[in-house]
Amino acid sequence: MADLRDNIIPDKNTEPAKNDPVETDDALDVGGFLFKTKEDADKARVDARKIEYLESHVKLNSLANIKTVYTKSIQNKVFGTPLGWSFLSFLRRQVMIQGGDLSDMPSIELKHIYTHTTSPDDYVPKEIVKEKPEKKKSPKFLKYSLFLNIFLIILVIAMFLIAASNSSTTVLNYKETITDEYEAWEEELAEREKAVKEKEKELGIESKKDFRNSSEEE
Repeated sequence: MADLRDNIIPDKNTEPAKNDPVETDDALDVGGFLFKTKEDADKARVDARKIEYLESHVKLNSLANIKTVYTKSIQNKVFGTPLGWSFLSFLRRQVMIQGGDLSDMPSIELKHIYTHTTSPDDYVPKEIVKEKPEKKKSPKFLKYSLFLNIFLIILVIAMFLIAASNSSTTVLNYKETITDEYEAWEEELAEREKAVKEKEKELGIESKKDFRNSSEEE
């Protein structure tokens, strides 16, 4: 006689009969899991209906029933999405909570590799660096560059002219300053000489010739 427990586990390729039609919308969120493709989401909906079928047909308050559903589901590969695997993990926790032995229960086998590690044998293609084509300078850019160069040349010439003009102005100003100082010194000297002559007359001293006149006569 076949084991009656086999009848409580739905076949992995057979969806339990339900009155409601299979959902055909494009929603990717199933049971709190957001899938990347509609096909994966539809597969998760099948797992959700299998879970609903088991919960409605099997009394999961019995430790023996929980272990049977868990073991048969893994052996027959009933579930193929994270939604079904989370249900199996829930059953495993229930066994542990009720003090059952987990040593005779198979582990939940995952079908995907979540972290890829490279090995020395892995082929890593070299990155091809494409040379960037040189950008052709537009006529507008050439005109602007030519105008800028001409402007800079004019600016340099203007700076030289300003510098030369400032130099000439400085020399002229210096010459005028020296001339003014000499004239002021000559006037002061003449006044002093006049005062000396007047003093000599008062004292009856014979005045000497003006050294400036004597130098001119010579």
